[in-house]
Amino acid sequence: MKNKKSKKKELSELVSILSNNITIYLVDISDLNSNQISILRKSFYEHSIKMKVVKNTLLKKAMNKINNQKWNSFFPILNGNTTVLFSNLNVTNITSKIIKSFHFRYKTNKPYLKGAYAQESFYFGGGNKDLNILLHLKSKEDIIIEIFNILQFSIKDIILSLLNSTYYKIGKILETLSKK
Repeated sequence: MKNKKSKKKELSELVSILSNNITIYLVDISDLNSNQISILRKSFYEHSIKMKVVKNTLLKKAMNKINNQKWNSFFPILNGNTTVLFSNLNVTNITSKIIKSFHFRYKTNKPYLKGAYAQESFYFGGGNKDLNILLHLKSKEDIIIEIFNILQFSIKDIILSLLNSTYYKIGKILETLSKK
């Protein structure tokens, strides 16, 4: 009985993770030793990213329970070792940077990216290819800030050129009047 209760609790926890977080990575951390996993977990924790090893069948059940077809697209990649990285913050770039840095430091391809849900989009496997895409993915907020900055500089230039041309015209008028 306790086993059923613990599975139900874990299932509801996974449903909550999938429903309440805006950044979710599915990775394979098999073949990493406990020290490496500890280092990864600490690096993720420092950026409010949690790490949870899950059973694929339980994760599939959680995805089905949400009643949202978008999660079904993850089913083909749910095999072997699966670890869920999740955060309710937009930490897409940070998660990718931590993984890339780990690859470089330990000269390994683990954690291997199986898939991710970030910026309301899905990314699948491919390891480094999709990891690089996620590494350079900009949030909506970042894009809006860039647009405002571009507009701000354009408006500033327009106002300055108007002021300069007005001062120039006033200067010419004054110069002409002073000669008369």
